[in-house]
Amino acid sequence: MDKLSGQILPLGKAAVALSGGLDSSVLLAICADILGAENCLAVSADTPYMMASEQESADKLCRKIGVKRISVRLSIPDCIKNNPPDRCYLCKRLIFGRLIEEASARGFEKLLDGTNAGDLSDYRPGMRALSELGVFSPFLEAGWGKKEIQECALERGMDVAGKPAYACLMTRFETGARIDESLLKMVDESEDFLRSLGFSSVRVRIHGKCARIEVSPDLLQKFCVPENMGVVSAQLKKIGFKYVSVDLEGYRRGAMNAQI
Repeated sequence: MDKLSGQILPLGKAAVALSGGLDSSVLLAICADILGAENCLAVSADTPYMMASEQESADKLCRKIGVKRISVRLSIPDCIKNNPPDRCYLCKRLIFGRLIEEASARGFEKLLDGTNAGDLSDYRPGMRALSELGVFSPFLEAGWGKKEIQECALERGMDVAGKPAYACLMTRFETGARIDESLLKMVDESEDFLRSLGFSSVRVRIHGKCARIEVSPDLLQKFCVPENMGVVSAQLKKIGFKYVSVDLEGYRRGAMNAQI
């Protein structure tokens, strides 16, 4: 913690890009402790491809620790509607550019984010955008990974402790696929439904009119019982999918990156 504190304390005041997930939530809580809640600002992007539950989590955390939060509503940028290979980079440039503007207008010149050492092992083109924009990542600089962040959340008794990672909903679609708000809503509703059945680590990947479900490998046997599959198929077809399938390899992070 000393090394992390050494990254944050000299800033005096800081804005944190808050998604509502584990990493950014823990970072904001730590910043509020070190700098004081009055010297922190949470800035969030509210887009159709971010889960509604994450917005609720972000709002709840800020109320609890007394940090002011600004939410910036954005539509799907034209440059990513066809889900190009560099979607994440383009999106990060646009979103973080706006968050920096909002923070700067309120006297916060430094924007922090929750990128950590664990992110270096995955395909993360958005990290280039953060570097170009001058976004500061204290966890990364201090060498913190998911293990340290999770332990910190548990020690603090935070609601996000043990919360699975929820990537942007655009990651559920194939590269080059045309995406609109109605499709994103279908994915969000489907995953919400599956989580309500007890499958927390879940993704609904989209291939045309087919929904391909990924659940944690250790829960595949539980998922693939006739009674459960019948209920799931009926609900996802009600949401709007024509076909519903299950990926026998189970959930794996960045499954759509294999095509890039």
